[in-house]
Amino acid sequence: MELLFSTLKWMIDSQQIGITTEELSKQLDLGEWETQHLFQEYLGKDPIRFVQDAFSPSLALTNKEETQLSIFDSFDDERKITSHIDLDIQLLYEAPAEIYYSLFPYFLGTVFIATHESGICQLTFEDTETGSIRLRRAFPKTTIREERTELQELAYHALMNYFVKTEDIPVIPVGVKASSFQVQVWNEIQALGKSELATYGTIAQSLGDLNLSRAVGTAVGANPIALLIPCHRVIHNTGKIGNFRWGSWRKRMLLAIEK
Repeated sequence: MELLFSTLKWMIDSQQIGITTEELSKQLDLGEWETQHLFQEYLGKDPIRFVQDAFSPSLALTNKEETQLSIFDSFDDERKITSHIDLDIQLLYEAPAEIYYSLFPYFLGTVFIATHESGICQLTFEDTETGSIRLRRAFPKTTIREERTELQELAYHALMNYFVKTEDIPVIPVGVKASSFQVQVWNEIQALGKSELATYGTIAQSLGDLNLSRAVGTAVGANPIALLIPCHRVIHNTGKIGNFRWGSWRKRMLLAIEK
């Protein structure tokens, strides 16, 4: 997974648009079949298609059906993926007595997953923020221990099935310290299917007030549950990818995988 992560980031950072499978295989020190299999197993797509999608002009456009902007763009029904992982997001009105966390290897970077008796409270990428520091800031009076739980394992299992769904995942409980407005925004976001994008404005409109766009943006930036609450699917109405708490390069990567 570390090899795949470093390769994906290299492809994004160095804009390897014209790379061939043979060249990529040499970079990975793998055979061509092994390279193809690695990408298909975790991303569910061809490596060359991935990098082409990553730099497609339509990557962050919500109205892709209106204009085909690149020879790499494909809008047929078979490419549309609408499934998503269901969450039950609840507000925490009192800090839990204990929270347990663990680190898990993942092909998009090491993830920090924290849980308490009511659900998941944090899922973040360690290379961009230290998960334990963020957790202690959010829950200063709670006893925090490094210990693996069944709920963490469930969340990790959902991540491993995130792009290549092999089985049904049960509804995952989430218990977060947040405002009711933030939870409203996160519920709107987690209902988005894979390859389905929204703008800050459309989410604000769905909440009943287009003037809330800026507040929606703040709520998106405060999201404590990466991927499962897919804030990477929220983009600017101009088609710009925009900022991302865990790196705009990772947002591009995620959108390219899901395209």
